[in-house]
Amino acid sequence: ANLTSLETLHLRDNDLKGSIPDGIGKLLNLSSLRLSYNALTGTVPDGFSSLSKLEILHIHGNRLRGTLPILALNGNNESSFIADCGSPSDFETPLECPSCTMCCNTLQECDVTEEENIRYELRGLYFMAGILGSLFVVVIASLYYRRVMKLGVRTSHAIRRFLKREVTPGDEHDAIGRESVYSFFLSSSVTGWILAILALVAQGFCFSFFIGGSTLELDSDKDWIYKFVCPRDTDDCRNTSDVELTGWIYFAIIIAVHLLYDLLNGLKLVWRSARYGLSRKSFQVFIGGLSLFFITAIAVFTSVVYNVAISRSNLELIYNTVILLFVNDIDEKLYETLAVINPRWLGDITEEINTVFCTPTQDYADEAEGNVVEVDPDPKFEVNPDPTVETVERGRETNEEIINLIQDIQREREELKKERALKDKEIGFLKKEIISIREEMMSERAKKDEEIESMKKIMLAIRDQLMSQRGNEQVW
Repeated sequence: ANLTSLETLHLRDNDLKGSIPDGIGKLLNLSSLRLSYNALTGTVPDGFSSLSKLEILHIHGNRLRGTLPILALNGNNESSFIADCGSPSDFETPLECPSCTMCCNTLQECDVTEEENIRYELRGLYFMAGILGSLFVVVIASLYYRRVMKLGVRTSHAIRRFLKREVTPGDEHDAIGRESVYSFFLSSSVTGWILAILALVAQGFCFSFFIGGSTLELDSDKDWIYKFVCPRDTDDCRNTSDVELTGWIYFAIIIAVHLLYDLLNGLKLVWRSARYGLSRKSFQVFIGGLSLFFITAIAVFTSVVYNVAISRSNLELIYNTVILLFVNDIDEKLYETLAVINPRWLGDITEEINTVFCTPTQDYADEAEGNVVEVDPDPKFEVNPDPTVETVERGRETNEEIINLIQDIQREREELKKERALKDKEIGFLKKEIISIREEMMSERAKKDEEIESMKKIMLAIRDQLMSQRGNEQVW
């Protein structure tokens, strides 16, 4: 304690025991103190807060506990102030170190304390809020675009062709996925909606578990893998992560191949939801597109943050990405399960969706209802005026023809069901008659077998009688 001019004190890896002397706090000119990898116990003296010139302090690899005083460190790198404030720890509560630049655990693994300030749960909430806000902006832009088209404002032909494509029958069903429970959002089945919502919630909870495990909490043992080691024979710590740019490129390719399709389809559904006006169809398409885009975007976010947290090699990066993609397929696997359990109910829902969204002349029906209908723009930037009475009447007639056609199809379907029921009854009667005929034939066959047996007995008796007569004649 009397060495007031001492600037450097290195006692690393000397198997020192006991507690840290209080007199070290009086070495006011001390700039570098290394007491790592010893057997020191107890707490850190409060006098350390007086060491204003201290640039390096290494006290990890000991059994210190309690709370370290706040230090005015002048270090310029992440290895300036290292202590055993990580998890797992030898104690129930790890050492608290508010001034540490790096924390180590009992496995001699270390990581920078700046990572603890990154709260991925909070960033996930911001990300989800941003997604919802962006999708509502897309809906407003779609409504504004259709309003502009309706008012006849001139727009660039290239922009109009880019924003609008010819809508084919069943396009909404294909976009949301014909083999996904999210397609139930396009139906009126309450059970289907409940199943789709349950699948969405299940996927969301799974991703939330991964996001929660991606946050570094030094005082608790989570999924985060420490990526630094601080060897005994060196002054600085070394980053052990082998993740390279090549690994992240492969990661981006895998994510794009598996999830970009769903992202674009979800965005397309949200954009096209405005084409049905304020109607139930519009709400169904919007909810379906919102769910598809939302859960896919969360899958991308989760894949990134979880790999940042635990992937320490290119192989681990690819492996964890593939595992997370399985969570994104819950909706499709649930659909396959329902197809095995109750295929008839699933077929009815599919038929309803096809009837509502796969009608070949659906655009004309929407026009008759007064909704905005997308029309291919003229190449010369000419915009047609508002529809004439003749056009509206023709659209109404077409709509009535469609309704009549649907009714005729339903009547034919009912007639086919009745005919099938009658045929089933006739088949039942025929089966009963065949069974009765078979039983009669069996009884007749049994009677004939009895007659044959009786005839055999008579013939045997006659033969025996003839044999006895022949024997008597020979005697004579």
